[in-house]
Amino acid sequence: RVGYYKSTAEATDVLQDASGTDAATTGQPYREHSSKHGYWFVAQQQLTSHNGDKSRGLNIAANATFHDKDTNFVDNYQSLMFVYKGPFDARPKDDMGIGFARTHVNDDVKKNSELTNEANGVTDYENPLFQPLRTTEYNYEINYGFHVTNWLTVRPNLQYITHPGGVDEVDDALVAGLKIQSVF
Repeated sequence: RVGYYKSTAEATDVLQDASGTDAATTGQPYREHSSKHGYWFVAQQQLTSHNGDKSRGLNIAANATFHDKDTNFVDNYQSLMFVYKGPFDARPKDDMGIGFARTHVNDDVKKNSELTNEANGVTDYENPLFQPLRTTEYNYEINYGFHVTNWLTVRPNLQYITHPGGVDEVDDALVAGLKIQSVF
C-alpha cells in the first residue's frame, strides 16, 4: 500500500519566520503555512508456512513515512517487523514478533534548537533554558500474543529505546507493555 496525505489546516514552520529568516535569530513569529503533507508505504508478505498450514508461519511487515520538512517535527519514520503466527502446535493461533523502528527528527528542528540556545546564551543540557538537540530515536521490540479466545488476544511486549525523543543525553529506556485486543 502507498499513500499521500495533505492537511489543509494551518501549520507552523519549524525554523523560519514570515520573511524566510531563522525565527530563533530574529525573534519574529514562525511562518504559517496553509497546509502540510507527506507520503507513506506499507508492505506485508508471508514468507513461510508452518507444516503446510498457510495460516501459520513467518511474516514480514515494513513501513515508512516521509513528511513535509517545513512543518513537521518528525520528517521520516521506518519500521520492520517479523511475526511468526502459530509458533507452537499446542498454540496455533498465538504469534510472536520482533521489530525495529527508526524515528528521525527533522534537521531543521535541531537547527532551530541550536539557534535558540545560541540566542539564549546556553550550552549546558542541565540548564532549564536549553533546547535539546534532537536527532534519531531507535526502538527495538519483542512481543508474544496469547490468543486466549476467538475474541481476545493478550500481547505482552518488551521495548528497548535508544536516544528517547532523539536526544542523546537522555538515558536509554527499557519499557514493558501489555496490549489487550478484543474483536466483537
